[in-house]
Amino acid sequence: MLLHHPPFPHFRDYKSPPSASPSSTPRLHYSLSLPSLCENPKELAQVHSLFLKSSVLTTSFAYNSLIRSYTTSGDPRSALILFCELHLNPDVHPDRFTLTFVLNACARCSTFVRFGKQVHALMAKSQFEFPTQTWNSLMSFYLKSGADAAHLSWILNGMKNPDVVSWNCLLDGYVKMGDLISAKRLFDKMPYRNVVSWTTMLTMFANAGLIDETRRWFEQMPQRNMVSWSTMIGACIRAGNYSEALTLFREMLDIGVGLDEITLTTLLSACARLGALEQGRWIHAQIDKRKLKFDCHLCTSLVDMYAKCGEIDRAYDIFRGFHDKKVFLWNAMLGGLAMHSRGKEVILLFSKLCDSGIKPNEITFICVLSACSHSGLVDDGLHIFSAMEKDYGIKPTIVHYRCIVDLLGRAGLIDEAKKLVEEMPISADGDIWRALVGACKLHGKTDIGVEVEKILLDLDPFDDGNYVLLSNLYARDSRWKDVARVRRKMKDKGLQKLPGCSSIEVHGSIHEFIAGDLSHPSNVEIYSLLNKLSEHILMSDEGMNHNISQHQADMAWYM
Repeated sequence: MLLHHPPFPHFRDYKSPPSASPSSTPRLHYSLSLPSLCENPKELAQVHSLFLKSSVLTTSFAYNSLIRSYTTSGDPRSALILFCELHLNPDVHPDRFTLTFVLNACARCSTFVRFGKQVHALMAKSQFEFPTQTWNSLMSFYLKSGADAAHLSWILNGMKNPDVVSWNCLLDGYVKMGDLISAKRLFDKMPYRNVVSWTTMLTMFANAGLIDETRRWFEQMPQRNMVSWSTMIGACIRAGNYSEALTLFREMLDIGVGLDEITLTTLLSACARLGALEQGRWIHAQIDKRKLKFDCHLCTSLVDMYAKCGEIDRAYDIFRGFHDKKVFLWNAMLGGLAMHSRGKEVILLFSKLCDSGIKPNEITFICVLSACSHSGLVDDGLHIFSAMEKDYGIKPTIVHYRCIVDLLGRAGLIDEAKKLVEEMPISADGDIWRALVGACKLHGKTDIGVEVEKILLDLDPFDDGNYVLLSNLYARDSRWKDVARVRRKMKDKGLQKLPGCSSIEVHGSIHEFIAGDLSHPSNVEIYSLLNKLSEHILMSDEGMNHNISQHQADMAWYM
């Protein structure tokens, strides 16, 4: 029976290993290089068995090679069991590098925290002088185990010859704690710094959402690597600066910095947000050109990008061509189809997902219910909603209830939607009430909107969107006194309507527009065309009724 973790051996002091060269013969040297060539634990176990049969496992170098390879192949448990065997072997002594590999194995899994601490105790008791590399591995182990920076600092202060890796490990500890002041203070006094030091600080500012400070730090860096560029690009995307992120990516390629899947996934997300189809296609071409590893995360980002940029059939082709589908890839495809109001296809694809043996999750049902809402599939949506907990063991969240309220509301079943909101087992949030008000506006049910007004404004009194939504509801019914009253309330709260923002890609360049903005170089031509379109709408049959009221309400916000 396997123990929960390998039994730690009794203490035995380290000695300098007997002189034995692992490369005394070419055949032996080749044999000892085999573990590093293995691609998975199964192949490594076969090499291990071969070592035992051929009596190769007679030196610390051979043991170290296997311990390190077990760790890097994702089997730290076998690495630690092998270390225990080495420690109890009277004929072979661990050498000065052994504990470095053992601590790396302990850092790979939270199950082995106790084992790692015992290794630390062994190091403290031993009179053997361990190299800086081993102490660095100890610091890394404690960092990954969740130890605070004070513990790392204590280890660093006890080291005879700390190097830049040692200082970077402590710096990373402060960053992971979110202690910006201590991290900056340590960075300023570090005797050595390298690109990792600078990138760690860059990551700290980026994670804190300090985009201006992140940008300044990036510009000051004496040297940048792929991680630095990826961090800066990711910070821009989180801040909503998608165009800047794409510009940085082009600069990154121009100077020959390598690419990784994480950076490309992040950039495709920016293209999706901007609707930058041409740039997304260009990134896709870079993936093919450079023969980068096409994993499920990257495939998901491509599907999401093409779907959000209007190329839903291209997204579907990529989805069908990828074989190792995870649930998040299915969700991206379902969400893309839902966005394009292809509800029937969503339900068919959902059925295929269930038949594939992959278990749907909460996000899956949000995508499917949203598709039913946008496609008017009321019966299908209600059936799937009722099956969530009964058939799939997933308890509906507030987001799922919001989808059903929207489903009923869009279908004109306002009373049923209101009843669901009042009887649902979760307290309704502002989004659910807004969905109900939006349905009332769509179907002219102003009376229910009046009932909801007080509830909505009590829930989110400082959300400008609530006042705009209610004002538009009353404007649809030409209730101008109520429109004025709602806007007066908004003014009393010191709120202003946030202007809408949109973007479009033309010949590979991103053009962003904000309502009421005159900064675009072609603003005269743009507004001239908008005025003609507005006149055309107002002169149409529908424009002669409620669209006139709505147009007047919309224009009033910018007057």
